[in-house]
Amino acid sequence: MFKTILNFLLGKRKEDSSSFDYLQYTVPKPSIDNFIQQARQKIAIEGWGEQGRNVEVKIRNFVSCWITEEGFKQLLIKKKKWFRYRGLYFGDAAGAGADFTVRINGKETTVGLRSISPDSLNKWKSVAYPDDRFMHEKEKIADYHVVCSQKKGKARFYGALSKSELLSELQHSPRLYSKTNQEHFRVIPLGKFRFEKLLELLEKMK
Repeated sequence: MFKTILNFLLGKRKEDSSSFDYLQYTVPKPSIDNFIQQARQKIAIEGWGEQGRNVEVKIRNFVSCWITEEGFKQLLIKKKKWFRYRGLYFGDAAGAGADFTVRINGKETTVGLRSISPDSLNKWKSVAYPDDRFMHEKEKIADYHVVCSQKKGKARFYGALSKSELLSELQHSPRLYSKTNQEHFRVIPLGKFRFEKLLELLEKMK
């Protein structure tokens, strides 16, 4: 399974994402190998397989998210920004907390990353958001969201959206079911996450 997941994450695939503006950080292969091992342990500890979930898909999802989180962390370090980082969280979703906490105008502000698949990026040009979080846990939604993807360890960051803008878009977005992830999602057009807003967000951070 390890080799299959690594090939999926690092393998060749045609893409046209170069048409988008983005910031990029390349995560080294040893770090990705570690993420895969950590994801396997997380799956075992949290009992995803016992719940009948697709274990290989969950591992790929975790690793892709961790690659983009590592990339964003390194961008913040490079830009000398203050932040707190959740890291490789083990445990139930309720205790996970924000992906990142930064300071804007002296106030701690949360930033969540939405890591999307190559198909979502290039084919559908859309961003999926968990329906249950929107319907029942609005208080846990981050103040800003940054849409990103990864391919061959290259984490790319395309744009940002504030919480108020996200909620407005979700209110009118279609509710779809993903058989692969076994969850309901709401879908937002990728273009709503603007690159200029991402640069503005980074500039406001202290």
